[in-house]
This record gives sequence, structure tokens and C-alpha cells, in this order.
Amino acid sequence: MLNDNCPIQIGLIGFGTVGQGVYRMILENQEEIIQKVGSPMDVRRVAVRDGSRDRGLPAGMLTADWRDIIADPEIQVMCELVGGEEPAAEIVQAALDAGKHVVTANKELIAKHGSRLITHAKLSRLDLHFEAAVGGGIPVVQALKHQLAGNDVEAMLGILNGTTNHILTAIRDRGISFEDALKEAQEAGYAEADPTNDVDGIDSKYKIAILAAITFGRQAPLDEIEVQGIRQISPIDFQYAAAFGRTIKLVGVCREVEPGLIALRVHPALIPLDHQLARVDGVYNALWLNGDFVGDLMFSGRGAGADPTASAVVGDLIDVGRNIMIGGSGSAIPYAEGMRIQPVADQTSCFYIRMRVADRPNTLGRISTIFGLHDVSLSAMEMRTLTEEEGQGEIAFTTHPCSVRDFRNALDKIAAENAVRELCTWIHLEG
Repeated sequence: MLNDNCPIQIGLIGFGTVGQGVYRMILENQEEIIQKVGSPMDVRRVAVRDGSRDRGLPAGMLTADWRDIIADPEIQVMCELVGGEEPAAEIVQAALDAGKHVVTANKELIAKHGSRLITHAKLSRLDLHFEAAVGGGIPVVQALKHQLAGNDVEAMLGILNGTTNHILTAIRDRGISFEDALKEAQEAGYAEADPTNDVDGIDSKYKIAILAAITFGRQAPLDEIEVQGIRQISPIDFQYAAAFGRTIKLVGVCREVEPGLIALRVHPALIPLDHQLARVDGVYNALWLNGDFVGDLMFSGRGAGADPTASAVVGDLIDVGRNIMIGGSGSAIPYAEGMRIQPVADQTSCFYIRMRVADRPNTLGRISTIFGLHDVSLSAMEMRTLTEEEGQGEIAFTTHPCSVRDFRNALDKIAAENAVRELCTWIHLEG
């Protein structure tokens, strides 16, 4: 073994649950790291916002200024674990400028600045790895970068947020409201006090944008990705979904419509019960993809939490360490600007729609006619009488594939019908 080698020195910026997990994993698995890298790896300095708190670290290791890590000539690898766009973007830029390799778990940073930072790393012959930015401990980034790189990936469908998957599982299994499921998730520590990024689909948008960029070699313009969250999902929607042989998941969708043109969106979707994603419950994440040579593939596991994320970060650190030992660089993946996103209105999908209507003659006929006039073909229907509201009924439809534009235009006309009391919700069908 090569224990006598000078250790590869690491600087951690951020020492929350993930940072502590990374530090602990490096200490506890040092023998395995030596075997896999050919050299020990040591955490030399740790930067935190509040340097006055005791973190249980050796004397002199802690600093309250991240610039101390950038300025330390002994540190070869900087690990950014603060999250968010700023100061993370400034930190990573400074590390690359100082000639340091970078490992990050920051999905927002890579989704917004990946092209610029990865290009900088490539030109500087430095590593910039970000496996933990998508899927926590699930190795989807490396698989797309390496093992699947020879495939033409034709479609990806992913459950990319454990919080929303936990909430939807609770609504389905226990028939509780979104509000109650969210409250329980917050009390259990699965959801933040401000859950906006999770339940409104923003977190999933960052992740599917990163996966699309790796797959197609260009950064996705985030403002062109349509996002719908899960606040409107109710137990009754799961009951109708089951009647249609489906369940509901929040998914990121990525498809190449034609060479260089990508359909990219995030939304709840009715998934067939026999699809692999339908069986992914609780806080688990999963990515299903189809490649022209490899066929269907499924990645699944714990998508969040300190230990799975720390596992992915340390895996990246080991990759960087190997490259340092051989004098190479692993950041040479295409990641240019300017992915072409197909306008949402031009995209094609199937849909589920639930509405409350007056229980009167020809209501169903009028609704069906409006759909038909807008080139929307209905594929299935379920209906019930609302006993709590006399004279009203509820109808749920699914459609055959149609353009988003035609479907939304039809909904506008249907909403104006006197017999339609409420358009309760509409959801894409996938899988």
C-alpha cells in the first residue's frame, strides 16, 4: 500500500450534515480510499459561516473565511457544500482560478452556471465533478458521462425529488390532503420550513436540466422549462388514476423530438402501474431512460440525506484523486451554451382532466364536442354523482396524444361552458 505518499489535501467549504458526512467517511474509510486512489486523502481545512461554534475538529482546521481555503497552496481539491447560487458561484470560480480541482453537490449552481464553469475547468485541465447534484447517492451523472455516452438517449423520465415523492405517497396510501402530507413531511425532517423549491418543482427542474445537459452536450435555458408542482393533487385524483390503471408521480421529462430539439418539462404525471417508476415510493428517487443500444434502464435509491449525498461526494473526490495521481483531468465533457428547447405549446402529450359539472342533459356531449373541435381525442372516462352537492357530478377523462396548445385551448372553451362548475385539475400522462 502507498501510505507513505503525501496525502491529497482537501478543503471543505460548508460543514452541515453533508459536509460532516464527507469528513466522517474520509476518516472512517481511509484504508479503502488509499487502495482505490493510491494515496491517502486528508481534509486540511474546513470553512464555515460561524467560526465560533465548536465543530469537534482539530485545532487550526476551522476558518470562517472560505478565501483561506482558496489561498492555501497545499490544498489541491476544493469541495463546495454551501448550496444555492451565491456565494457558491464565486467560490467555485475562485477555486478554478487558483488551480484547484472542484467537487460540488450544488444542483442550482450547475444548472445555472455549468457551461461556464465546466468549460473553465476543461481549459485549465482541472476536474469539476458534481455527481451528488442529482439523485444523491444514485450514480446517474457518472453513468451518463461515461458508461452510456455511446448511446443515443431517446427519453428520460425521473422522480428527482424525495420530498414530493414522500408527500404523494402519503396522499395515495392514506387519503390525506396535500396540506396534511406536507406538514407531516416537515415534522419528519423530509421537507423544509419553506418547501417551495420542492413542492413547486424547482428542485426537479435543476436536476432534469443537468441530466439533459450531460446527455445532449448543451446547457438548458432554465426559463424555457415549464414547471408544475403538486399542490393541486388530492386523494380523489389518485382514486381516478387507479381506475385508469395508473398512479401519480412528480417527474422530470426529457425527450429529443428531433436532432438538436429537446422537449424538457417538470410536472405531476399519471404513470402506468406496471411501469418501474410507479413502484418507487417514499423518499426514494429514480431515473428511467431509454437508449438506442442499451434499451431501458432504471436507476433507483435514496436521493437525498447526508449519507447518500456524502457517498456521492466522496466518490467524486476519489475520481479527482485518481486523476491527480496520473496527472490527468476528467472534466472534458461537452457542456456548451444554447440547448434548443421545444416550446411547450408545440409539445405533445396525453392528459388527465377532472372537472365538476351540472348534472343536466347533454353536458357530456358538449364537453366531448369541444374536445373534438380542438383535435383532442378522449381515450377513457370515469364519472360519479356528488352526493354532497345536489345536481352536480364529477367527470374524469384521459386523452390520446395531442398538442399542449390544442389541449389548453379546449380547456379554455370548456371552462366557459355554463354546465361546467369547476376545472379541478389536469395532469400529463407519461410512461
